[in-house]
Amino acid sequence: MGKEALVIGMGISGCVAARVLAESGYTVTCFEKESHIGGYLFEEELPNGLRSQLYGPHIFHTDEESVYAFLKRFGAFYPYIHRVLTRIDDASVPLPLNATSLNTLFGEARAATLLHKLTSAYGPDQRVPVSKLLQSGDSSLIELGKYVIKHVLVSEINHLPDDEFTPADDSYMNDTLIHIGSNDSYYEDRFQAMPTEGFCALLDSMLDHKNISYYLNMDAFSRISLHEESDSFLLDGAPFKGLVVYTPSLDALFGYRFGVLRFRAATITNETLPTDLFLQSAVQTSVSDSEVVRITESKHITLQDVPNETRICKESHYFSTTNSLLEPFEPEYTKENLELFSKYQALAAKYSSLIPLGRLACFKNMSIAQCVQQAMNLSSFIRQTH
Repeated sequence: MGKEALVIGMGISGCVAARVLAESGYTVTCFEKESHIGGYLFEEELPNGLRSQLYGPHIFHTDEESVYAFLKRFGAFYPYIHRVLTRIDDASVPLPLNATSLNTLFGEARAATLLHKLTSAYGPDQRVPVSKLLQSGDSSLIELGKYVIKHVLVSEINHLPDDEFTPADDSYMNDTLIHIGSNDSYYEDRFQAMPTEGFCALLDSMLDHKNISYYLNMDAFSRISLHEESDSFLLDGAPFKGLVVYTPSLDALFGYRFGVLRFRAATITNETLPTDLFLQSAVQTSVSDSEVVRITESKHITLQDVPNETRICKESHYFSTTNSLLEPFEPEYTKENLELFSKYQALAAKYSSLIPLGRLACFKNMSIAQCVQQAMNLSSFIRQTH
């Protein structure tokens, strides 16, 4: 029998892994419990053809040309510069806060003073993290840092008492930056683009390989189980000798034996509106709003010319959950949670055929590009070990 592999979960990590394994000569069988592939990249298509990201904004950006080249094998991309506005009091200003933001919020005179101090301390056209502002020793810059903590950072994620904060993970990194200049792009990466036909079409093309088969609406655990005595896997009750790529949370794989890993979750609602555009940018944030933290309007992202109708996605304040039935949004980085994950990680390491991939299995917030690159690295792993 030839080389075989199983892939559990068909988000971006699972789909890339399946393709890499297939091109390395493996027969790959994939399992997805939902009725569709794509995970959090899933897009709903309305009857008029308008595509909408159902789970908030997911934008492709990277400095790694190899990652972009890999994805372009499976579909065309168009250049896309992501822009975010944040609502502070009665003003909507670019995020990260830049020269335009400071002028709007503080007036020209104070903004000019702040920009001069920022430029003198850090150089022109730089992005400065809040942590540096708080450590600057300059009272004006320290106050600016505290202002960002209070008015920009989501309290359920970053806030601590006494104007301190938890450094942002990857997805919120730009929320903690001050840009010394007028550039209003949310990301700085060399390659910023989106798939012309959407992520689902891109992943469909990726899975179109003679060595790949997959099952939707199927819980992988209905066919795959652990054989703990030999630290191996069973498929339909028989020993499975191939690789197992696993992308859900590790606690589920081991039956939550040490407890349930905590993730942040959010209540998400999607609305169709009878207007051309609802927002001034793809994303609007507001930490002071009692109900909605972030609104995404996918029409700004897809650039589709569909008149008189648009679709928005609203995210509530984030909350912590140990309910495994809820969709996990992002890992909650607490000391207790990280210690719990390390126990599952040690358990997973006993299974030589197991390869955890992606943000859930690795308990790490990862961008699309980071997930793709991690899965692409499977080819190197295969060459080294097989």
